[in-house]
Amino acid sequence: MRFFYTILLIAVLTSCKNESEFRIDPGYESEYTTYSRNLADGRIKYLQLAGLFKFEEQESGFGSSESLAFNLESPSSIEEIGTFINNTDSSGLAGISFRAEQGLAIKTESDSVVNSINLTLDEYGSSQPLFLNDLKWQVITRSGSPYLRVWDKQHPMVSAFKGYECYPLTPEFIFNGQFKYYEKNKEMEVKSQLGVNTTTSFIGRVEFEYNGKIHSLEVGSNGFTMVSDDTSGNETYGGGRYIYLDLPEEDGAVIVDFNRLYNPPCSFSQFTTCLYPPQENYLPFDLRAGETLKRL
Repeated sequence: MRFFYTILLIAVLTSCKNESEFRIDPGYESEYTTYSRNLADGRIKYLQLAGLFKFEEQESGFGSSESLAFNLESPSSIEEIGTFINNTDSSGLAGISFRAEQGLAIKTESDSVVNSINLTLDEYGSSQPLFLNDLKWQVITRSGSPYLRVWDKQHPMVSAFKGYECYPLTPEFIFNGQFKYYEKNKEMEVKSQLGVNTTTSFIGRVEFEYNGKIHSLEVGSNGFTMVSDDTSGNETYGGGRYIYLDLPEEDGAVIVDFNRLYNPPCSFSQFTTCLYPPQENYLPFDLRAGETLKRL
């Protein structure tokens, strides 16, 4: 009998929660508009992506010439920009330098002009960026391998991409969740846009209740959470969607608002290195909230 009343209580709380506690009122709509505007602004750096090249040869020419290993097809590119020399050692530690073509004003962030420079990697596996007019490039590391990532402020995607349509705002997919930090970060392998698995770290797990069932999601640093569901690959992007949760300082309550789900950068740029949600973050229902697959 006690079990029956427990189940009944859960059912009552579930049926009432989204109808009474969460409202899509003018205040919520105004806050969401600000969120959407910030999301659009943050996408500029991904819309400017113009190239992604893996270092595989000892020397790789860089420019618009088709004969070069790093052939950059973008409005601001010129025939020959320079050459990368890859001295990566047997341990996989990247030692890459760049030599500019004669007469080009290749600059650092401090606006210093360089003819040749060693691109030392920081703790995140990234080098300092270099610039030529509207072009920017730097070495990044993914799954232990070095890549060249290139941005172009004049990339046509910047003006062509208008965003994605969204499901209507709904209280149905806003939940009171419970977040618990792991004593030690959990390391897991997840698939990526590059076609190789990447080890990523999760700091905790959030649980919430929907239709009488408890669901959970693995959560990364700063609340970054990757999600897939039964709409993935049909109504929404097949590689899943992302959301940031506003985490408490200690284990406790957190609001999980799936209206804020957004498509990852790999949904609109081929030069990204997005991570895909782990199987643990698959939700077995149609999560009709947030961005859809259809573009505006």
